[in-house]
Amino acid sequence: MPSRDDRLTRLYEKYNRHVRAYCLRRLGDDEASDAVAGVFAVAWRRIDDIPADDALLWLYGVSRRVVSDHYRSRNRRSRLRAKLAGVRSASPSQPETQVVQREEYRNVQLALESLRAPDREVLLLAAWEELSNDQIARVVGCSVPAAAQRVHRAKQRLGRAYRTLSADGPPVAGIEGGSNHDR
Repeated sequence: MPSRDDRLTRLYEKYNRHVRAYCLRRLGDDEASDAVAGVFAVAWRRIDDIPADDALLWLYGVSRRVVSDHYRSRNRRSRLRAKLAGVRSASPSQPETQVVQREEYRNVQLALESLRAPDREVLLLAAWEELSNDQIARVVGCSVPAAAQRVHRAKQRLGRAYRTLSADGPPVAGIEGGSNHDR
């Protein structure tokens, strides 16, 4: 039987790229490396709990919690800086927003940012990680029908937020449509 270190090494080699992409999309370069390290530290501690057939989904679930912890830490640091500086701090511009320059993409990004964190998370799992509703349910810890409903409602909210931001422009195709991830 392989040692814990060997099992973790194989897990890391197989899924590091997926976990890193997940963290980069949510945190950006500065914090993503720390988050990835945190995910694999949890994996090492809980190596015996990782299901062999769902290791990536298990890692996404851990990533979700690690990223959430980073958001909370970032928010605490921002509030502290604002108090210390006596002024309200502006959120730093992320590389993703600097690259995307077309207005409709900017409006989609703004609409996405305006959503509550749970809505944003299920949309990102469906779109960026290309997970099915079944897989999303396992990552967020709910039933498959609940995951499907969350994705559907989040898409509707995103569509409304987008239309509010771009009242003059045409809606982005597919925002409110059904999920193509209902495999």
